[in-house]
Amino acid sequence: MDIKTLLHNLREEVSCPVCTNIYTDPKHLPCLHSFCLQCLKQWHRTSHGRDTIRCPKCQVVSRVPDNGDLKDLPTSFYLNGLIDVLAIKECKTSQVGCGNCQKKSSKCSYCFHCCMFWCDECLIGHNIIQGNKDHRVVALEDFQEKDYEDVIKRPLYCSKQRHEKEELKYFCKNCETAACQSCVLIDHAGHAITHLEEEAEKQKLEMKSLIETQRRDLQAKINTMGRLTEDCAKLIQLSKDIKREVQTFVDNLIATIEAKKQNIFTAVDDETKRFLEALTTQKTETESEIKIIEESLEKAETILRRSTNVDVLQGKKSLEKIFQGADESQSKDYCYPERLPVLVFVENSKIVNTINAEEIGTLQMENRTKASQSAADGKGLEEAIANREAHFTLTTRNAKGRQCYDERDHVTVGIMDEQGRDCARDLRITDNKDGRYQVSYSPRNEGRCKLTIKVNGENVGGSQFLVLVKTFQFKPVLSFGEEGSSLGKFDLPWGVAVNARDEIAVTDQNNHRVQIFSSEGKFLRSFGKKGDKAGELRKPRGIAFHNNGNIFVADSANDRIQIFSGEGEYVGSFGGKGNLDSQLNNPLGLSVDSDGNIIVADSINRLIKIFSPGGKFLRKIGEQGSLTFPFHCIQYDRYLIVSERGEHCIKVFDRNGNFLYTFGKQGGGDGEINNPRCLSVNKSGQLMVCDECNHRIQVFELNGKFVGKFGTRGENSGEFDTPWAIAALSTGRAVVVEFVSRGGLVSPPLLTMNKPKVLVLSADKTCTGRND
Repeated sequence: MDIKTLLHNLREEVSCPVCTNIYTDPKHLPCLHSFCLQCLKQWHRTSHGRDTIRCPKCQVVSRVPDNGDLKDLPTSFYLNGLIDVLAIKECKTSQVGCGNCQKKSSKCSYCFHCCMFWCDECLIGHNIIQGNKDHRVVALEDFQEKDYEDVIKRPLYCSKQRHEKEELKYFCKNCETAACQSCVLIDHAGHAITHLEEEAEKQKLEMKSLIETQRRDLQAKINTMGRLTEDCAKLIQLSKDIKREVQTFVDNLIATIEAKKQNIFTAVDDETKRFLEALTTQKTETESEIKIIEESLEKAETILRRSTNVDVLQGKKSLEKIFQGADESQSKDYCYPERLPVLVFVENSKIVNTINAEEIGTLQMENRTKASQSAADGKGLEEAIANREAHFTLTTRNAKGRQCYDERDHVTVGIMDEQGRDCARDLRITDNKDGRYQVSYSPRNEGRCKLTIKVNGENVGGSQFLVLVKTFQFKPVLSFGEEGSSLGKFDLPWGVAVNARDEIAVTDQNNHRVQIFSSEGKFLRSFGKKGDKAGELRKPRGIAFHNNGNIFVADSANDRIQIFSGEGEYVGSFGGKGNLDSQLNNPLGLSVDSDGNIIVADSINRLIKIFSPGGKFLRKIGEQGSLTFPFHCIQYDRYLIVSERGEHCIKVFDRNGNFLYTFGKQGGGDGEINNPRCLSVNKSGQLMVCDECNHRIQVFELNGKFVGKFGTRGENSGEFDTPWAIAALSTGRAVVVEFVSRGGLVSPPLLTMNKPKVLVLSADKTCTGRND
């Protein structure tokens, strides 16, 4: 808020929400709402228990200070400053009390050093004092915007008795409170003390981070509110659309019925017309016959009345013929009761019954996901390997069986053993936003487990899935290389590394070079030759690919790390023999951490050293003799993991080098180690350790829990003599380098079996819930 706006709303800012008067001794609660101390005491006394107080404004319940006195609540120095600003602003209409004589006057000045008001009389005495010569004093009537800001940001002084003139310059970390010089000496002796300004800057950064987090949360809620508003509008529109569809359907029904009614009316009209035509014809004929008969009767009556006897006798026969014709015509007369057509409307009772029994339609949630229609598929629903990722896909469908997506759907997966206990870790449900969900999990132990998938609380498929979990097994899938010095052959291969393209780099120690192969064992390129010049190597051992494309090689006999491009061109080097931080003595294992820094096992100096990608020394681990023979160190997650050959164990540190814990001890049992060599982490986040003298690779959780092992002593496929180095391909396959011992002598390290080759092993696909 700018100073103009603040001054405009100032009285509102400094008014207590309880008493509505200007604050007196303002205190703020943990919810950051402020009140007069006496208002809080009265509120607490009449409304609450002893240990808690409910904010009069937001109703949040907070604990009172340990001594029960609300006076120890934090003082709002900001509000105190605003109260003084209000007094200055309104000095023309209300008098200000002198901080020295307490006399009220409208003619006062403010001293920015004393942080108090002075009347004109007391100001003379203030200015006489030599120590006040440089004090900044401004008459209230002359205050400008900048002066108001300075009052608000004035120094803060200790409120303790006899400390009033001492500025709060320090912060006690133990007590988490600001302190003056006297407080530091008397009340905080032996505590961790820092300058108030430094602590404030630090906490400002933390507050900014917290504020940013809250802003993001607020924005998320605002976005949610926006979506809810959109959903409301969509729902209202949907209601209108449905009503319009219903009305259209009903109108069509009515139109159809009207059309069928008209058909009946037309049929009635047609039948009526047909019969009317027949009746009209009959009527015309009958009228003609009536006329003939009437004329005959008239003639007969005339003969009887006027004619002579002779005329009667002569006319009788003629009349008989006339009447006979009339009688014959009379026999054909229309018989009305028998000839009138009878039309009857027969109602379609089926339609009537259907309309009475059925609705004109139903409402369905077209896009609502139906768990009973949804389906899951994938090997992870049937089989999995202990401590390795298994996968399956869930597809949500609506009532019509169509794939659908609703962001409000709640998908849950439960994996329990036969005793009903949770038996999986690292459960991940990835929403593809199209109605498909990719699910992965890692079962902990061998056996059977029950997997349940629910959408909105209903089971998918209506039943559980039974998953058979087996222990993982590795089997060799290929090997390459043999003893020699030509390309593709080895003489004492030592280290191995894999890049993002699954290219395999091997340090060929006694050939003083690095060879690179494809993941299928095809030779690609090599670089390096014996020597101590730039780009030359003497007994290269550790090796690591950097995500910038460079290759880092431990040039052990030259006590340095050399940097090459991905194609083997020399880039640079660092190190050199010695025991200084930037120097090395027989560097062995190499790795790259998640920040791109280079981790070096400085074996003779008994240290792990971390360098920047350009070779600048950053820090070291293992001082005070915590390491005796570090062989290899890798970083995973928040851990630095060291193979400690001298103590036959694995030591774990945090990223800052603080020791955390150790696991493993010398021996041949599960979880016991005899000469640990190089390390690697598989796709499941488990640590793989080359257990040299036990002729095997052991697998551990990062907390040291033994997971499994593969390999045993022998010369057959998948058996080891002395496994030396290991790396993991993106497919989950493992690449192993091996030493071979004959008659107590160490022969060239072998990358497979008992010959100098590279052995690539894969998890047994018959046991896995995923494709390697």
